[in-house]
Amino acid sequence: MSHIRAILGGGKVANILLWKNKIISALILSALTGIWIFLEVLEYQFLTILCNTLTITMLGIFFLQQGGARLIARFGFVPPHLDDIKLSSESTCRYLFEIFNLFLLNVLEISSGKDLKLLFLAMACLWILSVIGNHISLLNLLYTIIVFGGTVPALYERYGAHLDTFAAKRIQDVKDLYRLFLNKIPRREAREE
Repeated sequence: MSHIRAILGGGKVANILLWKNKIISALILSALTGIWIFLEVLEYQFLTILCNTLTITMLGIFFLQQGGARLIARFGFVPPHLDDIKLSSESTCRYLFEIFNLFLLNVLEISSGKDLKLLFLAMACLWILSVIGNHISLLNLLYTIIVFGGTVPALYERYGAHLDTFAAKRIQDVKDLYRLFLNKIPRREAREE
């Protein structure tokens, strides 16, 4: 297992990020690009798309339930009644609420000031995110992180030896320039007393 594959966990996610499964990687990249085009290039708002999608889905279910139920009933399928559809006690909503409550408890714990270093670190991170957010939209930032997170490890795995050699040469060049710069600075001779 390569070093990068081990860092990424070595499973299906690593296969997708390293483009081992090219079809799934391309589908994910295409879907993210499509979402980015809708939200950023065409300037649709997320809430508008969500509401329109839910409206169309609800209309589709309504028409299938009304018109298609009789047609499907001829083949022996009986659609479920609304009273039969209930969320289980271990539902996704309950899990999401538990995660949200845990997040709020962590925020309250950090905000209490018991660990000042963690409090200042959290405040600094939030300030950095707010500065980044003033210049880049959240969707562009997430898209950039996902795209570079999926392509850079794959490229490094393929061309890592060449990149390491190139980087070592450039680091040596920077050190040589720094040495030249230091030699150009005039220095006073040490006085003998």
